[in-house]
Amino acid sequence: MILRHINVSGTGLALLRPVHLDPDLIGQPLPCDLYSEAGVLLASAGMQVTDAAFFRRLVSRPLYQQSTSDTESMQLLQRLRDIARHTAILLAGPEQGKSEEELRLLARAFVTLFRIDPDACLGYPRLEPVAPNFLNHSLQVLFVSVLLADQMDFSEAQTESLAAAALTMNMTDIPLHEHLSNQSGYVTSENWIKLKVHPDEAASMLKRIGVTDQDWLENVRQHHENMDGSGYPEGLAGAQISLAARILHVADVYCTKINARHYRPPKSTRSAARELFGAERANIDTQIASLLMRRIGLHPPGTLVRLANREHACITRLGRNGHIRFAVSFLDARGRVLDSPRERNLETRVFALRHLVNFDPAWPKISWNLLWGY
Repeated sequence: MILRHINVSGTGLALLRPVHLDPDLIGQPLPCDLYSEAGVLLASAGMQVTDAAFFRRLVSRPLYQQSTSDTESMQLLQRLRDIARHTAILLAGPEQGKSEEELRLLARAFVTLFRIDPDACLGYPRLEPVAPNFLNHSLQVLFVSVLLADQMDFSEAQTESLAAAALTMNMTDIPLHEHLSNQSGYVTSENWIKLKVHPDEAASMLKRIGVTDQDWLENVRQHHENMDGSGYPEGLAGAQISLAARILHVADVYCTKINARHYRPPKSTRSAARELFGAERANIDTQIASLLMRRIGLHPPGTLVRLANREHACITRLGRNGHIRFAVSFLDARGRVLDSPRERNLETRVFALRHLVNFDPAWPKISWNLLWGY
């Protein structure tokens, strides 16, 4: 997401953020003014969304809303880092310091941040970790899981249980998960034994601290079960695995593949998709994987690219039906940091997307938050 400046009724500079309208608005008044990318007012707050045809015309182009000072003062990414820091301390701390109420509140807080700005929540942690590896991964899984839950019309209660499960699925033996995220080569037999029991151990710990939400507990216990029955800890198969746990498993596998590890660069989303429907096909619910790829596309937020003019840019928004129109440049053709991020239209010849790139440690320091306008 990138901020854009416009003049509004002589009041000076205002800031615009992309807005995504929900079909539930049909028959309802618009909750805010809607602007074009150039800052032209397209529809005023209170205007009635009369029917589906009007709604389709409205959402056929990128829409923006004016940010208020309250919105700007929230500093979403700073809040994300702060809450993640507190969560990491809590999860890594002693069992007696954990409680169902606090863990649920944290999961709810992350879902709320996602609702405010899904693009930033999906993309920013891929480039700038907001927590230790074990939690940064869990948060990415949480955000992808919520994205899928929204597509599958989960209730808020179901979504919250799923988010809580993503947050706590690896809460036992955290040093092991940190070690595995950094090691190269095969998992030792000793560590493999520990891995196979961690879903049960995490669910048992949650029960000991007072969690009674059966969906939450079930999702944690089943998040490594495979569709063909080869998973663990119980070897469940197909419909024996809850729908939410299947979502969690797809999100977990996907996030593992598209993110860098100490011993390998991240895979492109295209490569990750090939593996989801290739090597991982028997393990995951491929219908959920298909839904994910349709929604998130081959260039999800946080994807780094090289443009025709040789600038380096980042995809910062979810596309419409997987189609990406814009990227935000951060390095010029000579590898220098741009004085401010520049939004580029990928459908123009000069800014056409040429190929994907990986983060290069030799790059100058980049303030990734600026690419989402924070």
